[in-house]
Amino acid sequence: MQSIDFLEQFIIKQSKKHIDNKSYLSSIIILSIGLEIMGGFFDKKPLKSPKQSKLRFRIAVNKLMDVKYSRYNLNDNLYESMRNQLVHSLLIGGKFKLSLTEKHLNENDGFVVFNPLLFHNDMIIALKRLCVLIEENKAFIKKIPDNSEFLVAFS
Repeated sequence: MQSIDFLEQFIIKQSKKHIDNKSYLSSIIILSIGLEIMGGFFDKKPLKSPKQSKLRFRIAVNKLMDVKYSRYNLNDNLYESMRNQLVHSLLIGGKFKLSLTEKHLNENDGFVVFNPLLFHNDMIIALKRLCVLIEENKAFIKKIPDNSEFLVAFS
């Protein structure tokens, strides 16, 4: 399986399935991990390299996402409060609030509003940006193990 196909199959499509089922928290987890994976396309290490999570997430936010994400990831806040807490505890950090109706990445009552639907759309744009950067040799294709294709049946 090609790198971009992997991201489309396991990040974008899986996230969309969860959104369609109104499993928004699951969608955010998948997209957050996907953002970290996409950050791995900017180094020459294997995707499974240890201790790269925060760095790769930061790089992806800064190079692939709209500037509003970078603003909220200062001092790795977005990484710590969203990606890290969700992946390790299924809890969102105290600085963020999930909403489908309020303005995305806007401060409201001391919280940063995070809309999973808009995050999904922004990740589609980020994947397109990554494709362009790969074509311009500013990012690297990653080797995806052949056995990943067997996982498609479970997606």
